Amino acid sequence: MLKRKIVPIALPIGLASEIDMLVKEGEFQSRNEALKFGARLVVMMLRRTHERAEDYAYEEIKEGIIRGKRAYVS
Repeated sequence: MLKRKIVPIALPIGLASEIDMLVKEGEFQSRNEALKFGARLVVMMLRRTHERAEDYAYEEIKEGIIRGKRAYVS
């Protein structure tokens, strides 16, 4: 099992509400899932260590939006 670190965060009310709406709409199963998804995107974009992975992630996100499929993050 992957070791995990709990990282408490405070979000502006508007951003938290947007995340809650994504969860309610079924895009994510929980706030936690949405935040992990976002954290991975930030690291991938800013580190640019895996350009191909970034391109792949972008295409997956774009396809997901077009198809309206749910995002699942472990």
